[in-house]
Amino acid sequence: MPPKAQRSRACNQCRERRVKCDETPEVCQQCTRLGLKCSGPVQGSIIINMTERVTKPRQRKKRDARAAVVVREDVVREPPAAPRTEVCKLERTETAPPLQDIPYPTQKPALVQWPPRQWENAIAAIRWQTKLPSVYQPSQAHNLDLAFISHFVELNKGVRPYSPEIPWITHLPTFHTKATKPALRLSIRAAAMAFYANVHGDPAIMVESYRWYTMSLNSQRLALSKMDGKTIPNDDEVLVPIILGLYEVYAGTTPTNVFQHLTAATKIIEMRGPHNCSSGVTFPLFKAMRISDAHKAMIFNQPSLFSTPEWMTIPFIIQPRNAHQYLADILLAIPDCIGLCGMSGSMSSFFSRPLPPRLDLRPVRERTAQLLQKLIEWADKHPHLTSVSPGPLVVTLDMAKEVSGSALTNPDGPPSTVVLPETFVALTAATYEAIQLILTLLLHKISPHPAKSPPAPADPNTPPQSPTDSLISRATTSARSILDIAMFLESTQSVGFDFLRSVFPLVVVGILGPQAEEQKSAVEMMERWGESRGVGGLCGAWINA
Repeated sequence: MPPKAQRSRACNQCRERRVKCDETPEVCQQCTRLGLKCSGPVQGSIIINMTERVTKPRQRKKRDARAAVVVREDVVREPPAAPRTEVCKLERTETAPPLQDIPYPTQKPALVQWPPRQWENAIAAIRWQTKLPSVYQPSQAHNLDLAFISHFVELNKGVRPYSPEIPWITHLPTFHTKATKPALRLSIRAAAMAFYANVHGDPAIMVESYRWYTMSLNSQRLALSKMDGKTIPNDDEVLVPIILGLYEVYAGTTPTNVFQHLTAATKIIEMRGPHNCSSGVTFPLFKAMRISDAHKAMIFNQPSLFSTPEWMTIPFIIQPRNAHQYLADILLAIPDCIGLCGMSGSMSSFFSRPLPPRLDLRPVRERTAQLLQKLIEWADKHPHLTSVSPGPLVVTLDMAKEVSGSALTNPDGPPSTVVLPETFVALTAATYEAIQLILTLLLHKISPHPAKSPPAPADPNTPPQSPTDSLISRATTSARSILDIAMFLESTQSVGFDFLRSVFPLVVVGILGPQAEEQKSAVEMMERWGESRGVGGLCGAWINA
């Protein structure tokens, strides 16, 4: 019969002392504490012989119904004596007096006199360590969400409207409260926490935000997998990839994730169709994605979905365009214009390569001239948006006319005006200069270079200048204007969407700047913004594009 084996792997010393062994390899903690030489826990497999227990099961012991008798150690039990008729009085030398004879104190014992500070520490320790049981423990998640989202909205809303439609960022608390799917609620929480962590330099909150970002991403993938080709996405499904893209802007997990989320948002809006994007909450989302997709289409030199005729007209039937959207129309048309040259590749690749020989450039020249003329007309109609404003501007809803500044002091202003902060005006001016820089260099690339020297100017002190030199000079002026506006935005310490969109003009200067010094200044400024402003994800994506 094999020997019996114990289930425990305890060392021999702990077995002999009958104490719990923690079975630490080589030397257990019990032997270490007592300074004993430990034999170590039992190694290898443990075999338990159950044959004897099966063949001869133990019978359960019956409990003794008699009451247990407590015997004091100092009392020696003697064998029972023979029964007697008389009553013997047993006396003990050391017996306690009867209960009624014990003197009871008439006064309360005096408390130990502790210093007041020690009393306070003791009470605080009791309150901290004691947790009373309760049926309902209230959660602070809702209050924390409101705090993070309110902070996010307050610092990101650019246009301060008297109309509740603009901008969409002001509706985030409502979206979060009325969200029908968990992906939207989790994505808003993650983006708001990442924004707060970047602004205030809190790495713990940034790490926590990544957990909610992952949960939101998985929930969104599950929701999209259940959709078929006939399902129209709702507002929540349109908003989730936009919020996830904002998270990547502030967290910067990888440089390409920003563009992946923007592409997903564009695809979901395409599934919704232009007729379903002209009103409601989707309309401001569509306008925001339209501008972001215009930037991406220009950098990668790929025609955008929103440049097609149906997307250029149908969504604006109910609500007309404003000045910023008219500027986006010109920007969306540039990749199609460059496509007439029959050259693929990014914007940087197109301007760095020579044109193919025997290429008919007349369609490209005509289209470029038309876009330049539209840009000139836009600047003539909106002169207040072509340069940096020293303060907020009160304009009409279409941003075409500047209204008297007295509306700034009127909290119940007319519903036909909006207040444009100086950061939004600077963003619009930088976008205008970036479009002018692109079209000017495009016109310079497709223009025939003169074979003979230009005519002499009327002033003999002025050097002769060819048409191509004039275009380069104009492009240089636009590049320097963009750098000046970027320095102004950097000095304002802005962190909202206006600041995020101002990265695109810097990218244009970094790629197409006529002078190497201007390109270097633009790239250095983007790197500095990525480190100091918490937009490393966006700046890294644009720099590596």
